[in-house]
Amino acid sequence: MMFGGGMMLGIGLLMMLIFLGLPILLVVAVVVGLMGLWSRRTGPVAMPSMPMAAAPTAPPARYCAHCGQGLQADWTHCPKCGAPVEARQS
Repeated sequence: MMFGGGMMLGIGLLMMLIFLGLPILLVVAVVVGLMGLWSRRTGPVAMPSMPMAAAPTAPPARYCAHCGQGLQADWTHCPKCGAPVEARQS
């Protein structure tokens, strides 16, 4: 009968938890506490504001014959493909 050996194993595990677990728990608590103090000192982080969307523009006066890009009335070249825009006949 090894009644004493089983009890020693239980005490050994308990001591291991105390000597290893407690210092690890203390280190984690100190780090979390320091992070809390640091975040309180620096204040909340401001979120960048989203730019407002531009007002809707008027529909294109005409379209490029090469790529279909919408064009303004006074443009002479397509901004997408660079093709010259044909003069509009009135």
